[in-house]
Amino acid sequence: MGEIDFTTALALGAGMLAIWLDFRVGEARPGTPAQSLTHAGLSLVALFASVGLLSLVHGIPQATFMLVVLTVFLPALTYAFLAGLWMLRALADMTGVAGR
Repeated sequence: MGEIDFTTALALGAGMLAIWLDFRVGEARPGTPAQSLTHAGLSLVALFASVGLLSLVHGIPQATFMLVVLTVFLPALTYAFLAGLWMLRALADMTGVAGR
């Protein structure tokens, strides 16, 4: 598997995990757009911190680096996608496009 293939698979997997989590914790979604925005900001901080950590540990053995990617970067990316879904849902609710 090439680098581009793994990156694509990682992003698609994180997106599918985020969709699954959104359905799974439906009642625990943020109630207001401000809470959704807060989660979006926190997810960006987590994403930048995980990328910073990856740049710090770059050069370690490949198996250990893959472990760091899957235990640090994948959850941060999933949270970013989940916060994005929550922001889209809040925007749809505010504009009345949600069909309610």
